[in-house]
Amino acid sequence: MKSDARKRSMSVALLVTVIMALVVAVVAGAQEIPPGPWTSLPDYIGAPAKAHPTANNGVPQNPFLAPNPFSHGHKDIWMSDTANVAGPLGRNPVILSTTLPKTHDHWLTPCGNVVFDSHGRLILTCFGWDEASLVMLDPDTLEVLTHKDLDVVTGPPVGEGGQDFPPSMWAIYGYLDNLDQMHMVAKGRKIITLGEAGSASSPEFVEVGEGYDLGELLDETQDSVRGVIVDFQGRYWIWVARTATIYLLNPDTYHGIGDLKSIDLGEGEFIRNGLTLTREGAVYIVTTKAMYRVEAGADDQPYIVWAEAYDNSYADNHEIKVRPGQTEQGSGTTPTILGEGKYVAITDNAEQMQVVVYRTEEKLNPGEKRIVCEVKVFDFEGGGIGAQWNSLVGLHNSIIVQNTADYHWDWANYEDAHLETPSKPGIERVDIDPNGKGCTKVWVNTEVAGAMTLELSTRTGLIYTQDRKWDAENNVNAYYFVALDFRTGEVVWEKLMGTGDKFDSIGMPVIIGPNKALYGPLQGGLTMLIDTY
Repeated sequence: MKSDARKRSMSVALLVTVIMALVVAVVAGAQEIPPGPWTSLPDYIGAPAKAHPTANNGVPQNPFLAPNPFSHGHKDIWMSDTANVAGPLGRNPVILSTTLPKTHDHWLTPCGNVVFDSHGRLILTCFGWDEASLVMLDPDTLEVLTHKDLDVVTGPPVGEGGQDFPPSMWAIYGYLDNLDQMHMVAKGRKIITLGEAGSASSPEFVEVGEGYDLGELLDETQDSVRGVIVDFQGRYWIWVARTATIYLLNPDTYHGIGDLKSIDLGEGEFIRNGLTLTREGAVYIVTTKAMYRVEAGADDQPYIVWAEAYDNSYADNHEIKVRPGQTEQGSGTTPTILGEGKYVAITDNAEQMQVVVYRTEEKLNPGEKRIVCEVKVFDFEGGGIGAQWNSLVGLHNSIIVQNTADYHWDWANYEDAHLETPSKPGIERVDIDPNGKGCTKVWVNTEVAGAMTLELSTRTGLIYTQDRKWDAENNVNAYYFVALDFRTGEVVWEKLMGTGDKFDSIGMPVIIGPNKALYGPLQGGLTMLIDTY
């Protein structure tokens, strides 16, 4: 009886805390995203989950990054999209949202990189067609604590087959370091560092140092720096949008552009996604045609350890070479490391998309092939040919892949931007066989459709993302936070975010916070879900 009373007391206390947080948010001026048109679909589906923890993900901590999983959108240096922290279980969850500050009077300003500083505060990298900013929020109330406008990229939109996005979007490929400093790309040409200053009640972002201007290396009208990441030695790995060139910048030896080391990968290839790093110094890069392992010598000069092409038959068979539902040619994924470093995985550009797993070692054993397996995904009725411009989830030998086929957002018509064609459904789990000689499809979910990048909590055993449901009666899309069981792929619970295009996500990552809340960047701002008992 005492135990039950204590639980009720704790539940009431938490509920009061949540309600107070909502009140504080209103008082502080956090402007909620309008909930959208009426829907007759339920507010909550399913039932609260029972946690089924898995083993920790085993990803090493890069000493130059904020603690895993809070340093960048893909959570850690292996781009695992997993977290050794607990997310919500769906216990009477409540939703809070904010529209976020904007330079221009337009609702469409999503945020692609959501991280947490050492004080537990959210930091978001946001972008619009002609604006970009860094924003700090209170994690409980979503009150904007400070923000800083950034220089934006000018030039043509990003997109190669009708899927156009603002060039400023690629400022999202940055990271938070171990000193609460954001390292990111400004105006597509300069690597900058923004630190925190001011007081706890009145923080601000300030630029640290002069940054690294790489403009003279780039075509002024056609190219821009895509992103930056730091390795375990504290060196910047930098890649550009319209070539397959990698630059390595060592802050300890850099005095000017002449000190940059670089390597050009395959001729006619491009790098469209992020880089993946290991503690041992390997860097994995996927271009529009092949997978590469690259390392750097003692002189910081990068070199290719191995390269392996993937199936590109879709590009060979179609006049428009970008898969419907992707923004880039070839693979749409940042590589993900698995098997304690023994494997690296992507999706390819086959006519029917496949998950491809490679062995990472430099030299293969006699009779071994570089490719462990190629597994067709989303080949069920209604899944289409498959597409993927989010990252894979990787936990030990398990891979979770999400379908974005046919997804198209009308960004080019910025004043009337809207979701033109929603993505096909599909989330699947593929496991590498214990003997490393093949892969097995474990489960297929044909229900969930949404473009938000997944995150798996090893503490709850739940996969979190966004689901989109069509309400035919009211002619509107309804958007939900959704939790799936990692073991079975079954939907455990769903909670309504809102309706209409402002609640759509264009592949931005769902984030579990240190407070066990769930955060989802949207076209119209940011939304949060938290349990109340």
